[in-house]
Parts: sequence; C-alpha cells; structure tokens
Amino acid sequence: MVAISSLTAVLSYAIALCGIVPLFPFLTVAPRVALAAGMLAGIRQDRRGTWPVKNWQFNLAVVPVFLYYALQFSRANPAQPVVSALAIMLAVRLCGEKSVRHYLQIDALSLFCLASSSLFNLSPVFLFYLALMLLLVAVSLVLLTFHSLDSRLILPRAHLRKVLAVGLMMPLASLPLLVIFFPILPRTQIPLWNFLAAPATRPSGFSDKVEPGASAIVGESRTIAFRVEMPRQPQQQLYWRGTVFNRMDGNRWVRDTAVPPEQLQYKGPRIAQTVYPEPGPSRALFSLDAPAAIALPRARGASDGIFEYPGPITRRLSYGAESVTSGILPTVTGIDRAFYLRLPSRIPERVRQLAADVKRHGTGDARRLELLEQYFRNGNYRYSMRDLPTGEDALEQFLFEKKQGHCEFFASAFALLLRAAGVPARLVGGYLGGDYNELGGYYLISDDMAHVWVEAFIDGRGWVRVDPSSFARNAGEVWGGGKQRNPAMKLRLFLDSLDHTWNRAIVTYDFEQQAEIARNAGKRLQKLEAGKTAKAALPYLLLPVALALALAVIVRRKGLFTSRNERLQRRFYRLIERDCGIRSDPGRLGLFEAAGLTGNDRAREFAAIYAGALYRDRKLTVHEFARLRRILRDGFVTKM
Repeated sequence: MVAISSLTAVLSYAIALCGIVPLFPFLTVAPRVALAAGMLAGIRQDRRGTWPVKNWQFNLAVVPVFLYYALQFSRANPAQPVVSALAIMLAVRLCGEKSVRHYLQIDALSLFCLASSSLFNLSPVFLFYLALMLLLVAVSLVLLTFHSLDSRLILPRAHLRKVLAVGLMMPLASLPLLVIFFPILPRTQIPLWNFLAAPATRPSGFSDKVEPGASAIVGESRTIAFRVEMPRQPQQQLYWRGTVFNRMDGNRWVRDTAVPPEQLQYKGPRIAQTVYPEPGPSRALFSLDAPAAIALPRARGASDGIFEYPGPITRRLSYGAESVTSGILPTVTGIDRAFYLRLPSRIPERVRQLAADVKRHGTGDARRLELLEQYFRNGNYRYSMRDLPTGEDALEQFLFEKKQGHCEFFASAFALLLRAAGVPARLVGGYLGGDYNELGGYYLISDDMAHVWVEAFIDGRGWVRVDPSSFARNAGEVWGGGKQRNPAMKLRLFLDSLDHTWNRAIVTYDFEQQAEIARNAGKRLQKLEAGKTAKAALPYLLLPVALALALAVIVRRKGLFTSRNERLQRRFYRLIERDCGIRSDPGRLGLFEAAGLTGNDRAREFAAIYAGALYRDRKLTVHEFARLRRILRDGFVTKM
C-alpha cells in the first residue's frame, strides 16, 4: 500500500532536482544557498507534516528579491538576474505547504529552470534531464488527479503499477511524433538563446594581435576551438588559417584593415571541409591554409586570403570551405611592396646588422629567405612556453641571448628580419595540427594548438608559407608525429564524437539544412522507378513487418498460445454445441451445468475429471489427459 500524498511529494522533489542540477553550476552564491535550504526545509517539513510559515508569508518575502534582480537586469547582463529570480522562486515554493496547485507550480518552475540552463550550455546532458523530467511530470499529473479527489488516498501496489504505467506511456507514445516532426517543423533564424544570453567569454588561444614579450609563461588550454569534418590529411598540411597580421607597431603585430588590393590565385586540388566553430569572441572563419571559398551567409573575404564573420560568433553554426594546401599563393597583379616592407620606428641595432648581412649576401628575395632560414636552423634556437624573454627588447633577447621562445617569437623575429632585409612579409595567425576522430570523421582543434607563421613574398612564386618554429632544434619533440592514443585519449575522443553529433544534428540543425534535405529528397523522387523502387524498399520493409508481427503476437498471445487445459475445454464446448445443440461460450455456462444439460454420461465424466484437477489447483495427470482426449474423440452423440 502506498500513500498518494507521499509519492506525489517525492516526485515533486525529483522534478525539482531535474531543473536545479543543470542550472546549479551557473548560479551565483545566493540562489545556490536558497535552493539547498529550500529543498532541505521542504523535505523536513513534509515529513513532520507542519509548516510554521504560511505560503502568503513566503510570497511576500519573494517581492523584494524579485525587485532586487529586476534592477540588475540590463542588456549586458540579461540572463543572470532572470535565472537567479527563477531559482529563488522555486526554492520558496519547495519549502512551503503544498496543495495540487503548488505541486503544479513546482513542476512549471522546474521546467523553466531547466530551460534557462540552456542559456549557458546546450549539451546532450540537457536532453537527458528534459526526458527524465517529462517522464516524471507525466506520472505526477496522473497522481495529482487522484490527489485532488482525496489527498489521503492509499493505493494497493497492483493499482499503483497501473497508474505509473499509464503516466509513463503518455510521453513515450509521443516519441515517434517527435522523431517525425523534428526534421520538418520550421526553425527560427533568430538565435533567441544567444540573443538573451550574456556575451561569450570563452578564453581562446587565438588572438587579434601577436605580442611577444608580454609574459614569461604561456599557459595551455584544451578548450575546443572548432571541429572540421573532412578526410584525414598529412600532418604537415594541417595549418588552419584565421587572420593576417600586416603591420608591426613596436613589438606588437596587428591587422591593418586597409589591406592593399591583390588578386590571389588558388592553384591545385581543393579540399572540401565542413567547419563547426565553438561560440566565442573571435570573428575569424577558420579553414585549411589557404581558403579559396567559404560558404556562409554574411561571411566577408579579404584580398589577403582570410574570411571573417560580421561580429563575434555567439551561436553554434557550420559552414563549408574549400582550400588549396600547397603552401604557395601566387598573385595575378603583384603586391604593394612598400606596405609589406614597413618597419617599426625603433629597431635594435643588432637586429639591423643581422638584416643588413642577409640583404648584402642575398642577391634576391628567394636567396635572402634561404639565408635567413639557414641562420635560424643553425642558431641553436629552442621552442619553449616558459622562461620567455619579456619587455620592449624581447625580440632582441630571443635572437641573441636566450634563444628560446614560442611561435610568436619565431614568427615575429623572422618576419621583422625579412622586412628589414627587403623581403615583403606578413604573419598569419591560426592553428596547427589537430586530433583526428575516426569515429566521427573529423578533426578536433583546441586552443593549445594556436599558432603563428610567416608568409614571404617571392617574385615569380607569390606568397610562400614559412614556419620558423619548425627550425627550432627541438622541433621534432614538439611536432614529431601524432599524440599517443592512450585509453584516456580514446575515451575523450569518443565522448567528443557524441557531443559533436549532438551539436550537428540538434543544435545547428536549421532551415538551410531542412531545405537541403527537401531538395535531395525531391531529386531522388524524380529518379525513382516503380519496379526498382519496390525491390530496393523490400529489405527495409522486412524489419517493420517483423516488428508488427511480433507486436501482434504479444498482444494476441492468449489466443495464439493457449494452454492444453484451455484447448480441451474449448473443444468440449464446441462438441456439445455440435452433438447436442447446446450453444454457450466458455465461462458463461458452467462445466457441470453444460454436462447435465446434455444428458450424456461421457460429458458428465469429462466434467468430473476436468474439474477434479482444475478446482483442486493441480495439473491433469497423463492418464487423465489421455482419457479426456478419448472422450472428446468419441463425441457426445447418443447412440440409439
């Protein structure tokens, strides 16, 4: 026996937890404390059956809290005050006395809390809690129907199982409709969640400037930057172009938006990619170096081979890209050499002398580039993320004293020397490498792979990619082959493939994908032929037909698979109808009553043997079963 009131209370707390748990990490201290206190106080008071504080007093206490968070609401911070107020309202409702109306309020507030957690993170975990909450709410609604009639009602366990089954069947029955309607229902083109949410503050390894010497230590972050679906490529081609830094201001390289016009040529086979960037503050649209085209509405390309979004990417999206990975970008009309030879106002003397030596011994741009590459290879430089040179003379320290640094030092010093030696140069910022996920067929690029390299312009060839970091004496340790696929790495890639599938199939599914699916379906329908279609569809129909038959067998199992006792009884009633004209369904006319109406000794013997076993709750013996079969075989026709 189970009390309806107790079970309803337990379900309400379970539903509240489904709304609280996903939201809890994103709340401030006050709402967290309120939720924990409200949950504990509500459980304690429900067990004791006393509520010292009345509901109207709780409601009155919420008013100043609501006003406090309303004053905090602003365009820069719209989400946090709203979810904090929701959480405190749920906490207040949990610790008060509960009626049917209050239980419904708890369910509604819990659902709002769960929905508001998607403002901060929309992951597969959200779907899990949503499904669980819907199942619990459906059962709760059925129980509340009984609770509204009699709150002291107690159900036997057998009846309770039926009630729970009815409650669970409602959301489960809607799942096929969900699968059908998800691909075809219209999608809003306005990113509502991200419009309401606060601006993204994700730390990124990619930056809008290159500033060697700003810090002695550079931390590494495994935060995901983007994913790219494409076939596996050689590791040396995994340069992901993001932006170009074309002006040096002191020690800092920045991007001058007034880029001189130039017409790049993309020669060679193109590699198609589908890129899924993580939301963040960057506007750069990444792809393999160098992108020939990017298919994304509102994307803007520049003449130096980069593509940008009009603003920060604050929602999940995807775009297609085509790239040529030869590492050389020829130009049709040449370049503005003066623009790419600009130097900062202050250059250390030793840097000037080194550039002058390169310029004097090199008879052209190609030879000067070659001499500078030899200098870096033979200079005993070391790639490092710690104990880095700092200050205004950081590049001079790197070149002549410490001789260790990360990619910003190598690329900045190399490009500066190239320009000082009369070779046009610029920096390219992006990422290098990637972890290939065989399960999902995509590359995973994280912030610790952020990288900077150099493009030098060589007459007759164009912009040539040069990675000075590869000249370090320990470059083999840094880039020597892929990472070891230990069990932890494999598990990480497996979990990431699930997350990527969720984002691709659910989060980024939009109207464009719907239209593409419709176009492809239309094209296939036009090519269909009736005969071939029937043959092609036959294997796919076998499984549904088999499932339908299995379901029919389960539903009709009593009629299809009767016991031998039931078969004997049914045959008995059929025979007395045929031989004696007595018509009756089993169960409506008793066995002894039917046998007495026949006036037949064999019929009375059948009833005696059959009932002797049935009414004593035992099985028929082998001898009894054989005797009954002989009686039925002989029939009940009276011999004259």
